[in-house]
Amino acid sequence: MSNTSGIETREIADDELDGVAGGLSVSGSVEGLTATFAPGPNGVPILTGGSVKSLSLTVSDIPLGPISS
Repeated sequence: MSNTSGIETREIADDELDGVAGGLSVSGSVEGLTATFAPGPNGVPILTGGSVKSLSLTVSDIPLGPISS
């Protein structure tokens, strides 16, 4: 059985984002990142696969106000 916490989501309207003063604070961490690449057109590498063991992302400083139902 997995020991993970739930994820709560909410859609944010464009006008709510426009009213955010000072922008957003975003932080996070990645553990165990692996990636494989193949040669692409004009020598630009193309990501062909990869994995992440653990990922954490936090976004804050969004004044959403009350949640309506």
